[in-house]
Formats: sequence, structure tokens, C-alpha cells
Amino acid sequence: MTRATKLIPVIEMASRETDKAMQSLVHANSVLEQERNQLNDLLRYREEYLQQFRQGNAMQMSARKAIDLRSFLAQLDNAIRMQQKHVEQCFMQTQKQQQLWLQARNKQQSIESLKQRYQKEAEQRQYKQEQRLADEHTAMLWSRKHK
Repeated sequence: MTRATKLIPVIEMASRETDKAMQSLVHANSVLEQERNQLNDLLRYREEYLQQFRQGNAMQMSARKAIDLRSFLAQLDNAIRMQQKHVEQCFMQTQKQQQLWLQARNKQQSIESLKQRYQKEAEQRQYKQEQRLADEHTAMLWSRKHK
């Protein structure tokens, strides 16, 4: 068994790790996208709610209704801040997963490169051995011919 052949299981294992890291990265990107969409929905909802309020007559609004509006907007702003923090956490997780994937991919590529180097070395050894045998055969034929 050649050194290059011995690396095949290692390459397969590295490939599985790379695939697993890629799946984690895809999942993290998906979660990040969902969280960003939810944040955008909250921001859009807040803007639409304020737009409806602005279209109404503020002078006709009762004090109780104004307090309720202010309370609702405070709760909505709090939800937006929490969602923004959640988006930031998801972004950091995505960055981490991307780094893990890059590391796994680089490891796999390094092992594959090592295998290729081993294969080249084996081919060169084989070529030199064949060349040596051919030279010996030629020398033997020459020696018989000249005796």
C-alpha cells in the first residue's frame, strides 16, 4: 500500500468534515436571513403604524389613547432592539461557521495536495526504476554483443 493510498481514508474523513461544516454554514446563513427578515418586518410594521397615526388627527386623540400609543411604540422599539441583537448574534454565528468551513476546506485541500505529491514521488521512483532496468538491460545486451 503506497503512502498516497494510505491517505484516501483521511481525505474522505476531511471531505465529510468539510461537507458538515458547509451544511452548518448554509443553516447559519438561512437562520440569519430569517432573522433579518423578521427585523425588517418589525421595522416596516412600526413605520406603517406611525404612518397611520400621522394620517389621523392628533388633536382628536384622547390622552388615554396617546398613552397607549406611546406604550405600544415603546414595546415595539424594545422588540426591534432585541431582534437587532439577535440578528447580530446570528451574524457572528455565521461568521464563525464560515471560518470553520474555511479551515475544514483548507485541511482537506492540504491533505489532497500531500496525496498528489506522494503520487508524483511514487511515479518518479517508478520511472527511475524502469529507466535503471532498461539501462541494465541495454548494458547487458551491449556486453554480450561485444564479447
